[in-house]
Amino acid sequence: MRQRFTVCQRPALTESEKLMNPKLGVVGLWLGCLVVVGPMRAAETNAVAGRVGVYDSRAVAFAWFSSDTQMAQLKEQMAAGRAAQAAGDETTFKEYSTRLRAKQDQIHREMFSTAPADEAMAALKGRIQEIEQAAGVSTLVSKWDEPAMKNHQGAEKVDVTDKLVRAFINPTEKQLKSIEAIEKATPLTLEKCDELIKKGEI
Repeated sequence: MRQRFTVCQRPALTESEKLMNPKLGVVGLWLGCLVVVGPMRAAETNAVAGRVGVYDSRAVAFAWFSSDTQMAQLKEQMAAGRAAQAAGDETTFKEYSTRLRAKQDQIHREMFSTAPADEAMAALKGRIQEIEQAAGVSTLVSKWDEPAMKNHQGAEKVDVTDKLVRAFINPTEKQLKSIEAIEKATPLTLEKCDELIKKGEI
């Protein structure tokens, strides 16, 4: 069994992206992440060998971050950081701040650009086979993973984004609008995304 790891790749923010801008409140809080594009098994049945599950890693990263588990962990870390600051423990406070900032920057890369949603997919590790079987596909590939997509040029592509999203959350109306905005937006290149992160614009 082997796994593929993706790296992916957009210009100035569109209206759809502005909708997702943390400064404008849709994705507020902190974020974090890395895309295990599903396991590729040597022996697949003929029924699914020509079908590949394709997903938008940005929407999957959003769903993973929005899940109850991630929200609980985030709140716990933020509370610990505030407690350290209140106690005058600046060293610990700075450690939490640095850690949270790194998470936020990474999730921004995943949601605004095409960086792989590795932590999200890793969290689904035990359910990947079940999802593949339900969709009738042999493997899962991020639509932004160009090398992997080229390897499956002749295969039928089945969009499994919604299945992966719902493995993390039962989207509210607001979350559905956010996901729709994410999927409609053209992703930033990683270079452009990093540039905007450094400027504090996302």
